[in-house]
Amino acid sequence: MNRKTNLIAKSSMLLLLCFGTFSVTSAAYADEDTLTKFARVLTELRTEVEELSSEVEASKENQRAQLRSLAAQKTDLELQIQREERRAEQLKAQQKREIEDVSKASEASEELKPVVKNAVEKLRAQINNGLPFKKVERLAALEKIESQFNQGLLPPEKAVARLWAFVEDEMRLTRENGLYRQSIEVDGQEELAEIARVGMVSMYFRTNDGRVGKSVKNGEDWSYTLIRDEEGKAQIDALFDAFKKQIRVGYFQLPNALP
Repeated sequence: MNRKTNLIAKSSMLLLLCFGTFSVTSAAYADEDTLTKFARVLTELRTEVEELSSEVEASKENQRAQLRSLAAQKTDLELQIQREERRAEQLKAQQKREIEDVSKASEASEELKPVVKNAVEKLRAQINNGLPFKKVERLAALEKIESQFNQGLLPPEKAVARLWAFVEDEMRLTRENGLYRQSIEVDGQEELAEIARVGMVSMYFRTNDGRVGKSVKNGEDWSYTLIRDEEGKAQIDALFDAFKKQIRVGYFQLPNALP
């Protein structure tokens, strides 16, 4: 604004100089000093006009640059909006698929519930009717799975996985032989005895006072019978001694454990 004001003032001065010069008599010429002032003012005016022109052009270029920047920002925002709209559509589609998957899983879970209950009952019957090896512990492990399933703490699919792991443990018992300690009832008294298990086919015991015997099934029940003949006792002692020496595979003569 100051530069424009200054330019106007100098323009006015130039007009005055021109008027003063040409108001003299037509025969006379302006003196040298007046012409010099006129030329100096004219030069200054030309310089300032050029500077103002440059400033105006720079201002226009700055405005054009700002417009280009705003246009680029607008384009970028439009692209971001398009990307977010596509992402929102993808999320909606994914949510729909997940809802469908959950619905299918729920249906499958409902179908698995009777399978789980049936499997638990069969395993319980198998343990009760099979060799009485750590029967209390095995039934307790099975009942824990059943209880968590009934309380809703264990979904059907996880209950199936747990039951399958339980079955694998039961199958491993049929392939392994070993020595254990277990509470058994001998002659009407509860005793903690050594147990020699031969797969899940037969089980022999030896009490702390050296008595030996075998487990025998009578109908639906199992009992522990003492072996009193010397040959049978020797055979069972030999089995215990072999197991303690880590001899788990080989030929052993044993009293018949079948009913």
